[in-house]
Amino acid sequence: LYRIDATGDPTLLRGRIAVPNALCFSPDKRTLYFADTRKGDIERADFDPASGSVGRWSTFVTAQAAPGRPDGATVDAEGFLWNARYQGGALARFAPDGRLDRLVRLPVSQPTSCAFGGEGLKTLYVTTATQTLNAMERAEQPLAGALLALDVGVSGLPEHSFAG
Repeated sequence: LYRIDATGDPTLLRGRIAVPNALCFSPDKRTLYFADTRKGDIERADFDPASGSVGRWSTFVTAQAAPGRPDGATVDAEGFLWNARYQGGALARFAPDGRLDRLVRLPVSQPTSCAFGGEGLKTLYVTTATQTLNAMERAEQPLAGALLALDVGVSGLPEHSFAG
């Protein structure tokens, strides 16, 4: 996991990652979230937005907190983290303290990421995958591979832009 500063210089923040995912920030930009999908936990670290420095990583959510494995994620305006649960057929919403707040079941087994968009950032868009699905599973999941749009009753935050 690298941080690229405004001049384009990279800084290694974390090594030995199999499948990096769920990279997002709290609304105040002082907490950085991250998951290695293969390991299964979602972690967090203190983050200094002025310097880009990252503190010690700690477990935010264990792999057993929701079905499937953590994939892409975003944070809503209330500071809750939404996580696509790959091979779990769901989106999980976790409170800032790591408690599972809500589990939204999806018509697909492999959601891959999520982001808020649309007017007022009130629609949660979810990308999905078909990889590893056999013919029968694809027939049972006609929306696999589609982009889903959900009204989850909360607004999102604008994504962060690169300073460089």
